[in-house]
Amino acid sequence: MNAVIKSPFTLLGAGKIGIALAYHLEKTGFEPSFLWNRSQEGLRKALKIAPFRKYSTDLSQIPAHCEWIIITVKDDAIEEVAQGLANVIKDGAGKKVFHTSGAWDSKLLEPLQKVGCRTGSFHPLISIPDIETGIRMIPGAVFSCEGEIRNDLLELARLIGATGVLLNSEQKETVHLGAVFVNNYVTVLIQSLKRLAQTKGISDDTLKLLLERLAGQAFGGAWDKSLKDSLSGPAVRGDEKTIQKHRRQLKNMPELKKLYDQFLALTRQLLSEEK
Repeated sequence: MNAVIKSPFTLLGAGKIGIALAYHLEKTGFEPSFLWNRSQEGLRKALKIAPFRKYSTDLSQIPAHCEWIIITVKDDAIEEVAQGLANVIKDGAGKKVFHTSGAWDSKLLEPLQKVGCRTGSFHPLISIPDIETGIRMIPGAVFSCEGEIRNDLLELARLIGATGVLLNSEQKETVHLGAVFVNNYVTVLIQSLKRLAQTKGISDDTLKLLLERLAGQAFGGAWDKSLKDSLSGPAVRGDEKTIQKHRRQLKNMPELKKLYDQFLALTRQLLSEEK
């Protein structure tokens, strides 16, 4: 693997991931050369954290000499920005461009590939609700590295104190789907359970005390053992009386009740397949 030269970089999109990443790149020795964002307000917020030498809402102002270009706009805007960038730079020889989407691979950057850029995707497997959290969480995070410049991205992860993992397009899609289940949907489930507990007069602190350790135990058990050996509760026991009692408790939360039934069906299916 060739050593990654700590050279100037351009950031397109002053979002949470982009600014947190720019912060660590600058601390590592990369030069924040140019920042583009659609709005002036986004630029003002970003410049308080990362000292870019030049910034603009006009993409055509991008410097000609910039080895790294990082696209951190919303997923549905990546192709548009990539095409706009390709129209501006014309000749991408020597430029490395990557986006930070988890759901999409480097094929979104095809317009840039056509003008000679080498491309990839670099996605952190962490939740970044705000810039400060991103700055705190990126060191020690795991990044999926995909595309033509995947080995350069692997080294980039190491330089900012993270761990890079090489994935192909299909593997990356699967990992991102798993991350959505483990992070986003578990978060929704926790919020739903908090609301249910509140209707019974159970405080948030008490519920956390009762369930937090159980949640960690569930992940460890599910990972190390078979489903049958890691499960406890009415589904694995075939306890229909308790299952119906649970369903009655959820009568005022129809979506959570539906989710309970779906998980029950999935549990029974997987237990059947294990036999």
